Amino acid sequence: MPARDPAPDAGQERIFSKAPFIRELGIRLKGLGSGWCESSLEIQPRHLQQDDVIHAGVMATMADHTAGGAAATLVKGGEIVLTIEFKINILRPARGRSLRCKAVVLRPGSRVTVAESEVFSQEGEKEVLVAKAMVTLAVVVT
Repeated sequence: MPARDPAPDAGQERIFSKAPFIRELGIRLKGLGSGWCESSLEIQPRHLQQDDVIHAGVMATMADHTAGGAAATLVKGGEIVLTIEFKINILRPARGRSLRCKAVVLRPGSRVTVAESEVFSQEGEKEVLVAKAMVTLAVVVT
């Protein structure tokens, strides 16, 4: 998928480095390229809900924000992306020491972009798909 700008740059990486809520949760940028983004999260007790599984809100935030990172790689200078809708399916309870999210743009657009995110938990030696999201983002001129 060709990027509108030649390569992702520090401006596109700011979607993680300058987002206070994302920093507070501990979500980190793992990789970024034209039309894709990957993030990770080391699980802490604050990420769990009352039954000691990872809170759905943590997974939803990670899926949404990582999709935004993927979409941000395809916008022109002076544009940003903002989520206008997303749907997440929690496929199984998430446990483990870390989460990894991979998002890809399915349909880039000049006004609306659609991306898909998958969230995986690291459970022992295996990685398990725990959630899948579809995210629609508006391309906004700043």
